[in-house]
Amino acid sequence: MSQYNLEELKMLNQVFFALFIVADFALFLFFQNNTFPWFALLGAGIGLAIIVLCWTEKKYTYFISTLLVCTAVFSVIYNWQTLFH
Repeated sequence: MSQYNLEELKMLNQVFFALFIVADFALFLFFQNNTFPWFALLGAGIGLAIIVLCWTEKKYTYFISTLLVCTAVFSVIYNWQTLFH
């Protein structure tokens, strides 16, 4: 494999890992509570992003940005009934 292919796979793994973490945690929170605790999801996503940013600085920017975007998206998805009805 060329260096370019390895870099592309690393970026893709970062994106999918962040999506997997947020999606699973959001699903867990959804099944454990009657009302979705979206502050818990936002806090966990932002907190994990801050921790990774402090430890690795700018090495995993795709992971951090995907983590924050997915956290916001899943918060809106699971709170759709509360926000818009």
